[in-house]
Amino acid sequence: MKTSTLFSAVSFALVFCSSSILAQTTPDNVTATIVANADADNIDLTVLGDTLDAALTSIVDVYESASIPDNSTTTTASRRSFGRFGRFAKRDDAPIVDVHTHAVPSWYKALVPTTGGNPTPSWDINTYLSFMASEGITHSVFSFSAPSANVFQGAPLPTIALARLMNEQAAAYCRANPTKLSFYAVVPLPYTAAAIVEANYALDVLGASGIFLTSNFEGIYLGNTQFTPFFDAMNSRSDKQIFYIHPGTPYIKVNGKLVEANPTPYPTGNIEFYFETARTLEDLTLTRTIHNFTNIDYIIPHVGGAFPATIDRILKSAPAIYDASFQIFSTRFWWDSAGPTYYHQVAGLLGYGIPASQLLFGTDYPYAPSFTQAASLAAVKSSTLITDDQKTALFTTNPQALFGSKISS
Repeated sequence: MKTSTLFSAVSFALVFCSSSILAQTTPDNVTATIVANADADNIDLTVLGDTLDAALTSIVDVYESASIPDNSTTTTASRRSFGRFGRFAKRDDAPIVDVHTHAVPSWYKALVPTTGGNPTPSWDINTYLSFMASEGITHSVFSFSAPSANVFQGAPLPTIALARLMNEQAAAYCRANPTKLSFYAVVPLPYTAAAIVEANYALDVLGASGIFLTSNFEGIYLGNTQFTPFFDAMNSRSDKQIFYIHPGTPYIKVNGKLVEANPTPYPTGNIEFYFETARTLEDLTLTRTIHNFTNIDYIIPHVGGAFPATIDRILKSAPAIYDASFQIFSTRFWWDSAGPTYYHQVAGLLGYGIPASQLLFGTDYPYAPSFTQAASLAAVKSSTLITDDQKTALFTTNPQALFGSKISS
């Protein structure tokens, strides 16, 4: 039986029906559906041991504690209407869409106690929703952060199983908060065939709005031919695909083992993540991956990290793709603001003539701590590099143009 058929028995009702049906969910039917769908895709969740129990408990808790308003709509189309955004003419009144934020359920933090050399932050859904309200954020598109599902390096079975549980957890948060949250799905690369299966399941069954990719997967960068079948499969889908390219820890192989490749005494997430963005974008560009697969748009965090400083150095040595690459950077690349990027850094990106229509807002919460958020938002709002109308677009209509009906409002 196909995954979508199995899913329709229980989970379709959980997603799209009214609060009365959501309230009738039980641990048994949620768990049974998740396990059956994984079995249908030949995914053995039991290889995760105690993590499986903790994750399933967390997912069930989300469904059981959810409260959907009685007047909530029952169709995907009506939930995903962005029409109301057109009413806002002033920046101060405009809703904010956050395209770069993360979920960290406690069971995932237990697997990944440090991220980029820093302690993995604590997180819970209620605190997160309160944070959104405090910042004026009306909708967030979130993901898990690095290392994504690549906790068990070199071990395909637990990596594949973990990706499925992460996506089920993300989908549960979104179903419980359908007008506030959407998610990017994780995939178990470098295992390309399994990644294609997981991406299709997350997009078609769980309703993911895009795909989350780290800058490298076990030391393999995104332009590597090993990943070409994955790009080809996603590019061949009927609708435009959105890839979120997030930096991860750099690795090199030493005697067949992956070793973190940070030559400094400072945490990898502080600086190396910026260079990881540059490395993988260089790879995607020089391998012509971004040129060959034209049905994919890319969200680039931190207004490009270190990449803008390297673009001419990279492309002046490849004149045949210079103009075409800039065309892509200006149309199919979207650059988020996460971090302290609008004090000065964004000027380097805009100096290349990247139009303000490609700018997006991101918080990187909770990895960028709460006490930094108000100032980073204020820096965007007070920037002299873009106009007030362009700021309204950055917060609201640019993500509308990118996601369209892929996210709720």
